[in-house]
Amino acid sequence: MIAHHFRFLVTAETPIFFHDFKGSALRGAMAGYLKRTYCPEWRAEKTEPLHQALCPICQLLSYELAPEGGGDIRRPFALRPPLTTQNVFTPGESFDFGLTLFGNQLIYFPYLVLAVQAAGEDGVGVRGENGRRGRFRIARIDAVNLLSGATQPVLAPGATTVQTATAPITHEDVFQAAQALKEQLQRNAMHLTVEFATPLRLIQAGHIVKEAAFFPLMKQIVLRVLDLCAQHGEGRPDIVLKRDIFPAADAVSPVADETRWWDVAGYSSRLGREQRLGGLIGKATYWAENWDALLPWLVWGEVVQVGKNVVKGCGVYQLS
Repeated sequence: MIAHHFRFLVTAETPIFFHDFKGSALRGAMAGYLKRTYCPEWRAEKTEPLHQALCPICQLLSYELAPEGGGDIRRPFALRPPLTTQNVFTPGESFDFGLTLFGNQLIYFPYLVLAVQAAGEDGVGVRGENGRRGRFRIARIDAVNLLSGATQPVLAPGATTVQTATAPITHEDVFQAAQALKEQLQRNAMHLTVEFATPLRLIQAGHIVKEAAFFPLMKQIVLRVLDLCAQHGEGRPDIVLKRDIFPAADAVSPVADETRWWDVAGYSSRLGREQRLGGLIGKATYWAENWDALLPWLVWGEVVQVGKNVVKGCGVYQLS
């Protein structure tokens, strides 16, 4: 599998007021524009398979999984919301957020750029006293390799033409990052810390996981990566979880849990109701005698995010 991450730097043109979790507002504004503008069936409760196969917006936002595809539905993108605690932006102030496309799906990128531009023009966040949401403009767009740090300008400041430059994240990048992390672990008594930057919402056996247990986290990371490979990559790798992953995950022990539950909510236009987005945030530290079988998957998880609602910015974590 391959992934392409794009970082958008935007500048407020009118005051913008966000709730604490900004991802839901950004995704909602983008999705609303894409559906109204490019999908002729956007009002339909259920669309035909032929339409979904041809409509790029349905593929991005609401496609159905064919039974033979296997696994859970995995959208071809994820959103990384602004991680700043600042919720009010005055005209001239800037913030950034990211969008990651999975597989060779760059055909969707122009739609996402147009969606961000339209979200800025239509407004995002909480309505102000004038009844309008805050507006922003795109200041620049960069393609960023989240693992190596390599950056390519896509839309430079003051430019009007979007370039096709990318900084793809590949298996080789993941394995190099995993090797570097392995060397760090050997210097740190094999202690691995996972910092959940946005809500991590995991479902295990039909129940929400409200503690930083390692096994359900590892299981969901692997399942998500396998599904993305099958649905948006070159096919599902030959991995047997009970043979290749579960024994190593079972051998991981918790060391410290500094996480807390953040009970946040958003609105789902697809479901037509409020949607609970709450999850774990904070740090958890784990120990294992041997991390080799798990590190590449954990690094991929940093790239693709994990758990519910990644299209709204949930499930962002960092390893150290």
